[in-house]
Amino acid sequence: MQTQTESKYNRTNTLKKPKTLLISTLNQLSDNLTTALDQLGLQSYQTTDSENINSINADIAIFTLNHLTDVNNENIKLLTEQIQLLSIGILVLTPDNPEQIDQFQQSHDTTHMVFAHASESSQMLQGRLSTLIEMCSSFQELNRLEMVQQPLNQYFTQVDEEMRLAARLQQDFLPRTLPQFPNMKFATVFRPASWVSGDVYDVMRLDEKHVGFYIADAVGHGVPAALLTMFIKRALVTKVIEGKNYTLIEPGLALSRLNDDMVGQDLTNFQFATCAYALLNVETLQMRIASGGHPPPILIDKHGDSKELDVSGSLLGVFPDQQYDTTTVQLNPDDKLLMFSDGVEVAFVNEGPEQPLRFRQEFGNLSEYDVQTMCDKLVEIINREEGSLHPKDDVTIVGLDLKKA
Repeated sequence: MQTQTESKYNRTNTLKKPKTLLISTLNQLSDNLTTALDQLGLQSYQTTDSENINSINADIAIFTLNHLTDVNNENIKLLTEQIQLLSIGILVLTPDNPEQIDQFQQSHDTTHMVFAHASESSQMLQGRLSTLIEMCSSFQELNRLEMVQQPLNQYFTQVDEEMRLAARLQQDFLPRTLPQFPNMKFATVFRPASWVSGDVYDVMRLDEKHVGFYIADAVGHGVPAALLTMFIKRALVTKVIEGKNYTLIEPGLALSRLNDDMVGQDLTNFQFATCAYALLNVETLQMRIASGGHPPPILIDKHGDSKELDVSGSLLGVFPDQQYDTTTVQLNPDDKLLMFSDGVEVAFVNEGPEQPLRFRQEFGNLSEYDVQTMCDKLVEIINREEGSLHPKDDVTIVGLDLKKA
C-alpha cells in the first residue's frame, strides 16, 4: 500500500521533482538511503565541489560523514556555509557515534540541519527527507526575513548613533556651569522624554549686576522640537553690544524679536514654542519677566506660601508683530522661584479631576528645602510616578534660591 507521504510526493513529482545534493566521502551510498531517495523520487547529484552548488539548484542536501575526520574537513565546512546561504535544508548522516555528532554540532552552524544515523531504516530516512522538503519554503522565507532584518538592524544602529550624537550636541547648548552670587543660587532639572528634548534653558550672567534666565519649550518633543530649541537658543537676544557700550534687552522686547524671527522662518507643520524670560538685578532683587504662552513661574516666600506670577502672552512663532509685556516683580531674601516647562504638570499623576494639580502640591511640600534639594526630590518623586519610564513630555526646571546677603 502506498503511504500518504509517498502519494503526496508522487503527485508533486508530476510537476517538479525535488533535487537532492549529496555531499559524501563514501564511494557508495547505503541501501537504506538509496531506497529512501527512490521512494520519494528525488533527483540526486553527488559532489564535494563547492563551485557546482549554485548550478545544481538543489532543494535539500545530504551530508554523509564516513569517519571522525570528516567533522573537521575544511571543504565540508565551506560547503555547509554555502548551502546555508541558499536556505537549503540539510540532513546530516553520521555513524552511530554520539561524540562525532557533538563535535560536528560544535564546529558548524547547525541552522536548517537535521541529524540521523546512517544505519536508520529507509522508512525513517524517508520521513526525515520528507520533513526537510516540506520545510524548504519556510527556510527560504526565513532567509528572506533575515536579509531584510540585516539592513534594518544596520539602519536602526545608525539612527541610534545619530540620536546619541544629537543628544550630546543639545547638551552642549546647555550651560555647563551656573552663575553663582553670594545671595542666590540656581539649580536645574533637564529630563528629555526621548533622546533629545523640546525644551531648552539658560542662565546667563549679563554683567556685574544682572543675571538673565529662561526656559523655552518647542511644541512636541523629539528631533523637530530639538532643532527648534537650537534656533531659539541663538535667536533669543538678551544683550546688544555696540563698541564699548552694551544694552540689556527688556524681556518683553526680547520675546517680541524672537517671535518675529520664528515667524520669518516660515516653519512647516505649525511649529511654535513657549518661553519665559526673566532679568534679575542681583543687588535690588528686582526681577523683570515676560512670558510667551509659558506656564507662569511659582514664587514661594519665606513662610512657604506659594503663588503663580501674573505673567502671560501669546505663543511664539504664530503671529507676526506680537507685543509682549514686561512685568516687574520685587523678590525678597529667602524667596524661591521655580520656572518650569509644562512637562512638569504632565509628569505628576493627579488624584482626580477635582483635585488641584499635583505638581503645585509637591512644590509646596518641598518649600522648606533649598532649591537644589527641591529639584533633587522632585526628580525622585517623578521617578516613582506611574509611567515614569515612558514620559509623555520633556521636563525642565530652573530654580532660584535667594538668601540674605
